[in-house]
Amino acid sequence: MADSHASSSSSLSSSLFPEFNSTVQAKALNATRSAAGLPADISFHRSMDPELAEDLDAFSSRVLSLTNNILALIATADPSQSNRRKGKGKLQSQDDVVDDFHSLVVDSMDQLLERTDMCLDEFLGRNKAPQVAINYDPRKPPKKNPTPRGQLDAAVQHASNLAKPQLAFKHPIINSDEPWYPALAHKFNAQVPLGHIYRDSDAEDIVNHPYRYEITHIAYPQRMFLPAEPIPPTPFESTSATWVATPDALDAMLDALRGAPEIAIDLEHNSYRSYAGIVCLMQISTRTQDWIVDTLALRAELATGALNEVFTDPAVVKVLHGAESDIVWLQQDFNLYIVNLFDTFHASKLLEFPRHGLVNLLEMYCDFVPDKRYQLADWRIRPLPEDMLQYARSDTHFLLFIYDNLRNALLDRAVSRAQSQSRSPSPPPPRSSAPPEQALIRQALARSQETALRVYEKEAYDTDRGGGSGGWDTLARKWNKGALVATAETPHGAETLQRAVYRCVHAWRDEAARADDESTRYVLPNHYLFQLAERPPADMAALLQMFPSVPPVVRRRAKELLEAIRACLQRYVKKAPDPPPPPPPVEKETRTEVDGDEAVVGAKVPVSGGADLWSIAPTRVAGKSALFGAALAAKAPAVALSATTSALFGTKGKGPSELTSRFQEVVARIHSALVIIPSMPVAQAEPAGAADPAEGTGEPAHGMQVEVPYVPAAQRATKHAAATVVDDSIVVVGQAKQKKRKRAKTEGDAAADEPAGAKKAARKEKAEAEEGAGEPFDFSAVPNILDDVPNGEDMRVKKKKKGKQGKEKEKSFYGDFPAPPKAHSDVKSGNQSHTFK
Repeated sequence: MADSHASSSSSLSSSLFPEFNSTVQAKALNATRSAAGLPADISFHRSMDPELAEDLDAFSSRVLSLTNNILALIATADPSQSNRRKGKGKLQSQDDVVDDFHSLVVDSMDQLLERTDMCLDEFLGRNKAPQVAINYDPRKPPKKNPTPRGQLDAAVQHASNLAKPQLAFKHPIINSDEPWYPALAHKFNAQVPLGHIYRDSDAEDIVNHPYRYEITHIAYPQRMFLPAEPIPPTPFESTSATWVATPDALDAMLDALRGAPEIAIDLEHNSYRSYAGIVCLMQISTRTQDWIVDTLALRAELATGALNEVFTDPAVVKVLHGAESDIVWLQQDFNLYIVNLFDTFHASKLLEFPRHGLVNLLEMYCDFVPDKRYQLADWRIRPLPEDMLQYARSDTHFLLFIYDNLRNALLDRAVSRAQSQSRSPSPPPPRSSAPPEQALIRQALARSQETALRVYEKEAYDTDRGGGSGGWDTLARKWNKGALVATAETPHGAETLQRAVYRCVHAWRDEAARADDESTRYVLPNHYLFQLAERPPADMAALLQMFPSVPPVVRRRAKELLEAIRACLQRYVKKAPDPPPPPPPVEKETRTEVDGDEAVVGAKVPVSGGADLWSIAPTRVAGKSALFGAALAAKAPAVALSATTSALFGTKGKGPSELTSRFQEVVARIHSALVIIPSMPVAQAEPAGAADPAEGTGEPAHGMQVEVPYVPAAQRATKHAAATVVDDSIVVVGQAKQKKRKRAKTEGDAAADEPAGAKKAARKEKAEAEEGAGEPFDFSAVPNILDDVPNGEDMRVKKKKKGKQGKEKEKSFYGDFPAPPKAHSDVKSGNQSHTFK
């Protein structure tokens, strides 16, 4: 049967293929059903029946042979599969089938069937060109254009020795804060007169846009909403751009642009060597030709607005990528406006691409990778190097082809979204007048309209608040300088001084940049601006020392910068607030008691003032002293000796009002700190005999040490106590109250039989008698610390007993030095927690 099928398959025709296909599927289904009915222990039956084993081996060989034939056929149809199976041999046994069946057979069959399905769709005309076109040719590997690595040459990135082209402009650049207005001599493609916009005061933001009405009331061409086959660009390598640097070349380019249905536009800008920035190049491309316009040489011709004839024509589609800055630059330098703008950046956002840069779109649709290094090149260089010309040309050469693909993708995405919404159970969104397939492309055009309505406005320098993109407060917040922002603390201090210098230097930099038509970054980089605010220079040497390489403008205007910083510091010192006035004088009177008499130690001493601090106030003192006797008052000088003048406080006798304001606060603090402390009350134990007339008679102070006068050792007289010491009494020296020693009871004590109350009264009387019997301690008989030669026996110091550790230390080899530290490997004292017994 298999041979008959093989012979029939060899003579298979298109008319017999349906019958053959159904027969093969039926046979495959029967074989699958029979294989599923085989028992699980087929190996046991194979060992018991030799004939079954031979049949299984023969059938397995046929299956392996058929599989190897299919793999060979796949290898001839797809060269990549032959490379994959290179060096792998054929399927030989059951182990090969188990290991490689899925990877070799199943995957290869799936790829073969997919290719067959694609070929059938292409033959029947069911497939369409992919929306994301990729130039793939299976016969040759894709061409790679890797981006060069490394940085640009310094002469290309910043041409420092290049003469400024602004000096050759017919109309000089004005960098004042005056508002800017468009200077259109004629309004091309006008739907309303030119003066209509200026008389319209309903909205303030439309005053400076003469084409606002034309942009918002545009009738787009119908071809923009119909799918069309993308038109591939001309070969980039075999074509070149036309350099436009003369008025005649500009007119020729304008004649060619009038008949183009779509044009691509791009600009190259320089903002490092100009205050507001200047446009250096303009690239324009049609389907067949590219132009590069030297806007530095044709600035005056372009400023007349001659290109507005094409740029504002609603029938011509203007394709730009990321046109927010380009729209403003065209207005600022050339009075040019765009009507019917299609921004490919907004289209890529609506299509939800992972990346939206022009470089990514060029790589995706055109398989072209531009040199990204020239994005930051100095486009004022003339003549331009060939690499820079090719990079500038590539920005617009492929842009119209990208526009075609994005427009088709927007139309297809809108159709698929409308179909999915119609099938969903949720209520459909409100329908608009436009067809559903135009929804996304109209959203892209609406966003492009908002970009085209942008207006160029000069941003004034806000000196007080520092707002705006170039304000000092904005810059301080961007660099996270909290002490320099507008919300910093305003009291006089270090932070406010830094902020004052920072604002001064920032204003000087802005003024110098306007005068020389340079960017603020070129005049003085931002990090130097903060360094000058934190450490203001004192002289020219300190100023120039702060720069490793002095910027050219600072080198030329260093004297102006230093004078501006000094003037700021002088203004800051003059505005410094005066110190607070001293508090009014407060009279204080301190009284004390000396020997029972009240004495005025300081009478009405003012806290703040001038000469009263050094003058002698009337003072009442005691007539006698317990320590020095009555001779103190007689020896006191009657007149205080003082200098007539003072280097700190001026001439003696001047009041506080005549002192300088700088020292008033110091004098007030000194007077407020003066406190007259009364002497310590004297208290003595009353002697048994007559009182000494020179000694005081006051009551002893409770809780205070008795004051004893000092007597030299040679004049001391030892008083022998004549009192008899009782055996059962203890005299405690140096204590005001002696404690009674407890006496042990004896068996023969007669008082043991007395009642408890009588015993308590008797003990109290005995204690009082013992306390009264004690004789006052003679302090003059014992040595004290004021003696020159203390008594050795009484001042004896008990030495500490040295233990074994101390003796071992004395015998140590190191002598008085401590023992060396133990090594980490030494055994430490263990079992501190007594865990182990």
